[in-house]
Amino acid sequence: MSLIKMGMRNIFRFKKRTFITLSAVSLGLALLIIGITMMNGVDKHSLNNIIDSQTSHLKIFKKGYFEEKDELPTDKIMGTSDGLLEDIRKLGPVAGAEKRILFPASLIKGSDELPCVGIGIEPGFDPSVFNIKQSLIEGEWIDEGEYQILIGKSFAEDLTLGVGDIVTARVITSREDNKFTWNAVDFEIKGIFDTANPNVNSAFVYLPIQQAQEVMSLESGVTEIVIRLRSNDTEMISEVKDSIQGLIMKSGVSYEVFSWDELAGDFLAISKMKTKNTSMLIMIMLFIASMGIINTMLMAVLERTREIGMMMAMGMKKSEIKKVFLFEGGFIGVLGSLLGCILGSLGSWYLEIYGISLKSFGESYTEIVAALYPLKDKFYADLTFGPVFYTFLLGTFISVIATYYPASRAAKMDPVEALRHF
Repeated sequence: MSLIKMGMRNIFRFKKRTFITLSAVSLGLALLIIGITMMNGVDKHSLNNIIDSQTSHLKIFKKGYFEEKDELPTDKIMGTSDGLLEDIRKLGPVAGAEKRILFPASLIKGSDELPCVGIGIEPGFDPSVFNIKQSLIEGEWIDEGEYQILIGKSFAEDLTLGVGDIVTARVITSREDNKFTWNAVDFEIKGIFDTANPNVNSAFVYLPIQQAQEVMSLESGVTEIVIRLRSNDTEMISEVKDSIQGLIMKSGVSYEVFSWDELAGDFLAISKMKTKNTSMLIMIMLFIASMGIINTMLMAVLERTREIGMMMAMGMKKSEIKKVFLFEGGFIGVLGSLLGCILGSLGSWYLEIYGISLKSFGESYTEIVAALYPLKDKFYADLTFGPVFYTFLLGTFISVIATYYPASRAAKMDPVEALRHF
């Protein structure tokens, strides 16, 4: 206990040096927490945006479609599957399910034409699966059986379109023998949406599924069945996926089920790369904090050389002197880590509420971010207990480890030489 008290007393004896060290440790750890929570927030909100507006939780395709899904093939079509769809909707964890058709298209206004992804939806069921209806900022939701479409805000601005305008949709209905068959149909713009996913706002166009089937000459066929669950829980998604696979086997159709993480594989690959960069950031922050502590403790040893010699002359063992410095470094680590966690948590809390505007970094940066992440306007942090707790433990551990060398050096001093030091 006397060694612990001595270590604590030494901290407050050299207030200026202690303040500098605490500032370096706490600032480094605070920035580390903010960095981790911001990157976690980017992942969390990106995944939510993908689930809410692109993949939902589960999708069913005809066998072979998934491998070509990026090309939006229309030659791998599922039948109506109404019986299977009704069985899926009866599953307890299922919040909603619908049939859809995805196909490549373009919208034409005058001499202007822009490519897009056409999506035929069931207007009555889609709001329980995706958030497009909740994201309407102008106009109204489309009606079944009507030649109406919904377009994103960015797409509308690019083609200078508004609610009530008539546009021509051009689609490829056949690709046999390298020959393309085209179809062009006029639609009324019924509404404009603005989701949190910029990719959807700039490229997706929604229309009733009956009109999509008619335009694409698909009769009653669809390209996918989409299922929304009541929770994002991974275990629940896996269980429902297994249940649906059982229903598919029972019905005897050649369909496959895929979860959102399989559908969003490209984004998750980017996220894994970012995790590696996060580890490097953590190492750099801890290295900076360690250097600050080592430098401070070495200065303490040099400044207190005569004091160390006096302690040895009074009978203190080398191991006890070593412990004094280790306790001193440990206390600085605990205080610095605690202060860093408080500052980092406050900063992360602020960013979780208010976020950081992407526009403040410039339009070019915003476009780059939109190409990598389905985020719009702002980055938000995701503050949880885990990063704060583990940062505190790491900061304290690194502080003790960083103190070991200066403490060992102090313990190895010759008492006679130390007493002669000026």
